[in-house]
Amino acid sequence: MLDPDRDEARELLQRELAGAEYNRPESFIVKALNWLLERLNSLIEIMPGSNALSTLLLGVVLALVGVAIYFAVRGTRRTRKLTDRSSGPVLAETGLTAEDYRARAAAAARAGHWDAVLLDSYRAIAAATDERALLDELPGTTAHEIAVGLRAPFPGHADPLLAAADRFDAVCYGDQHATREEAERVRELDRVLARTRPARVRVG
Repeated sequence: MLDPDRDEARELLQRELAGAEYNRPESFIVKALNWLLERLNSLIEIMPGSNALSTLLLGVVLALVGVAIYFAVRGTRRTRKLTDRSSGPVLAETGLTAEDYRARAAAAARAGHWDAVLLDSYRAIAAATDERALLDELPGTTAHEIAVGLRAPFPGHADPLLAAADRFDAVCYGDQHATREEAERVRELDRVLARTRPARVRVG
């Protein structure tokens, strides 16, 4: 129906908001939409008869409501997913060395797959950390735990490490994508750390 009247538009909006998509645990979103629907009903009631202006205004309001619903639900899901899963281990695979991860990152860079470049470059940092015995109990360690643990052996690179850990979690667990600049920055950080002598051989 391309041009619904006011009653039909209100019914369509009510039917849409009653769907399961908007009745999940995001209760604050549902409450806000219900409040907005009440205000919309009031607006419709005070509008004059079905003339072109009232139809146009109603269409604008419905479009704004649809956009607000989309971004609210999408943003809430992304935040929850990142919060729930950002503690995953960096090295989920076994038997791969830092050089293996660097080779994978190089191949991904040639193909322009910047998510893979960033992830494997940070994994190379983690694997090299294990090979150089810079941290205890590396298996199962998260990206931020690695970044924090490497502040002592590499004090001059604390901020880049934390930034790289943030991007690793965002790309790996938060459905975000790495730019070429971000991926190359993490790749270069791995190169720099590989040729930097640690300030301390081992930290607990």
